Amino acid sequence: MDDWIRLPSYAKINLGLNILGKRDNGYHSIESIFQTISLHDNMYFKLEGDHIEVTSADEKVPNGPSNLAYKAAKIFEERIGNTLGLKVRIDKRIPIESGLGGGSSNAAVTLLALNHFSECPLALEELIEIAGKIGSDVPFFIKGGTAYVTGRGERIEWCEDIPELYFLLVVLPFGISTKWAYSGWDKNIDKTLTNKNLDIILKVLIDNEKKVIKDLRNSFTEIILKEYPQIGFIVKKLKKFNTMNVLMSGSGPTLVAIFGSESKRDSMREMLRRDFIMLSSRTISRKRYLNSLKLKED
Repeated sequence: MDDWIRLPSYAKINLGLNILGKRDNGYHSIESIFQTISLHDNMYFKLEGDHIEVTSADEKVPNGPSNLAYKAAKIFEERIGNTLGLKVRIDKRIPIESGLGGGSSNAAVTLLALNHFSECPLALEELIEIAGKIGSDVPFFIKGGTAYVTGRGERIEWCEDIPELYFLLVVLPFGISTKWAYSGWDKNIDKTLTNKNLDIILKVLIDNEKKVIKDLRNSFTEIILKEYPQIGFIVKKLKKFNTMNVLMSGSGPTLVAIFGSESKRDSMREMLRRDFIMLSSRTISRKRYLNSLKLKED
């Protein structure tokens, strides 16, 4: 792909998700730990033509204005007051509707790429501000790494990176509507996330006390397991293999089995490789995340 610029667009997982309540405006207040992981799409950019064009070989990825990368390009144009001819190609590796933030990540990387093409007219804080107009998860991907997230997901406190962890992502062949999941929580409110707040767990984890990983919970779990008992079966099977914890990411359906070592993760994958569709991954620190987003010609 001559003259195209390639950038990785990393996925994220939720290391715990606590729904704190529903606001008068219909949104829910949450707290969660966001973490970038090594699973990523590849995005290719080229300044060409007189309009924005977003394409992907994956037919599930929307082309045009409904794609978050397209929306990011349009909002960037509006902010700098200049029309940019841009072509974007997305090599999709992050499963769609998996709770791993693929579309939000694509949007953030598009903002970063356009800022570079335009000789960086916007500071990172300005990019974070306009990213919030695209979606509540998009600002996180401007910096990546580890973050404590509150509000409806728009309040982001970037933290020191947690110690390296390894993951097996179990990918299920269906999506779960986030709107449906929140509606289910509204009808069956369960505040038993854990006996500790996530910010406390995060501080202990940053201090390399990995044992607190067992305390992480997801408020959606019970609701979703009632509707999809097959997910509960998979969770029980995964927990038999000396995992530190098994969590859903966001509202699912992707399951995240957490390990302290690469060898334990790989041993489990080998034993279960015929049972499930699985992806291996690990934490991506903020330093590594930002370094990897230095533009490279492919």
